[in-house]
Amino acid sequence: MTPNLPEKHLLPDYSKKEILDELDRILTSDLFSRSSVLTNFLKYIVEETLKGNNEELKEYNIAVNALGKSDDFNPQIDAIVRIHAGRLRRLLNEYYMGPGIKDPINIGVVKGTYVPVFRPHLINKSKTETENETKTETNVNTNQVVFSRSKLTLAVLPFRNLCQDGEYQFFVDGFGEELTRIFSTFEDIAIVAHHSTLRYANTFEDIRVIGSDLGVHYLLNGSVKRSDKQIRVSVGLLETMNGTQIWSKTYTHDLDKDEFIAIQDQIDEDIFSVLSGQYGFILHNTMSVIQHEMDTNLQTFDAILWNYYAQKTHSIKDCQKSRKALEKALQNDPNNVMCLVVLGDTYLFTHSLGYPNIKDPINEAVKLIKKAIRLAPLSQYAYLIYGWANIYLGNKEEAINALDYSIELGPPSASFNGQLGFALACVGDYKRAKALLHESLALNPYCPWWYYMGFFFVYYQNHKYKEALMYAQKIHVSEDVFVEPLFKAAAMGQLGLIEEAKTHVEILTKKFADILPNLNTFLLDKTLIDEIIEGAKKAGLTID
Repeated sequence: MTPNLPEKHLLPDYSKKEILDELDRILTSDLFSRSSVLTNFLKYIVEETLKGNNEELKEYNIAVNALGKSDDFNPQIDAIVRIHAGRLRRLLNEYYMGPGIKDPINIGVVKGTYVPVFRPHLINKSKTETENETKTETNVNTNQVVFSRSKLTLAVLPFRNLCQDGEYQFFVDGFGEELTRIFSTFEDIAIVAHHSTLRYANTFEDIRVIGSDLGVHYLLNGSVKRSDKQIRVSVGLLETMNGTQIWSKTYTHDLDKDEFIAIQDQIDEDIFSVLSGQYGFILHNTMSVIQHEMDTNLQTFDAILWNYYAQKTHSIKDCQKSRKALEKALQNDPNNVMCLVVLGDTYLFTHSLGYPNIKDPINEAVKLIKKAIRLAPLSQYAYLIYGWANIYLGNKEEAINALDYSIELGPPSASFNGQLGFALACVGDYKRAKALLHESLALNPYCPWWYYMGFFFVYYQNHKYKEALMYAQKIHVSEDVFVEPLFKAAAMGQLGLIEEAKTHVEILTKKFADILPNLNTFLLDKTLIDEIIEGAKKAGLTID
């Protein structure tokens, strides 16, 4: 076999000691202790990889050095290495579904190569377990913090053709190729080349095995069938660790051969829009799997995932941890584009919330984002956050230009449309903001609390205070955030609901009197700011 992996899979994101510790856990398990052959096989390929001898992992070398075969071994005649490689993959899958389910690292061997891969093992641990692990790691080395920064990975399997006599194969094949291309534009997920998945076109292998073979966290599969008048495309998103389907949808269109390409484009764009983005089903599912660990173990997770978690709560504690993780990640990898952009974004929104921050956070954020754009001039997310930076700088025209350019750089996800809609609401472009926010929410119900803040701005500035209050009451966020009580009090004040607003006014008076002017940091419509303050005063808030 010839190694067929991209370089990033060959270079582990973990220290040699961490990988050898994981190898020791595997080899001392009951599963592997029963097989000296597979123990020797795995030990040999891992140790040779860590020595940098990837190119030496050929059938002959494994047979002679790991399996004890004689020097005259001929791999063209004897398939013993390939047979044991298949057994090894199956046993590793069994190990990680059983005794190794809580291991921090997953060692796998991808079909088509004998070079092992080392990737994060997303798991659910109890808080107590995580605290104990953190204490142990601290005792061993108090100065070392490891961030894998390994992206989530996705592969699109070949769609199955269920049409009579295999009709429309060109249409069926197009889904895998086009979806792979579209998802390659999503910066938060690594996509496996479609040709690497073609060997699964006519097999019914266990999803967990395919996931391990390809080294991916998620798989997208589907099928196409037709009736006399309609064509139906069914699509599903599968999580590979447990082999579970976490999302599915069926698309039905009238059968019009002249419109096949348009139909395919429409379906592909809908799939991408719903699944991708910071609040799409892929990242939403990932966060639900690992969020129990987030609160205690900073070392376990990618700095970017920490940011997603912090944006769910926006508490001071979580935002501070996210910031530290990102700063540490950039010390290790100064040119990591996503970390540059996300850290810049973190400096901006924590500034607007009045949280502890670095000196001159806005200009420091601008420096980070501009560096990211120099490194990745076609980064859609970088230009989106550059638009936000200009909002904080008070540059309305530059902000709109950056936001509009981000639209041109790639297909929008539902999350992207939501973020863009909120940004436009803060700029004062309420018509476009309303349309984008509604579109995003219709596609994906897992929206963050600040989407509702965007709706609040849209309706409040139009003096539709009942609708504004309805969206303000949908905001559920950390008690560290001042906007929730402020917006509820403002809408209630405008509606004359003085008694109902008392609790919110008391919170504002006790906790947030000094940071209410922070509205100016991210709202460019000064008339709207004045009207919000006016509503809060009507509710009983005393503001100098």
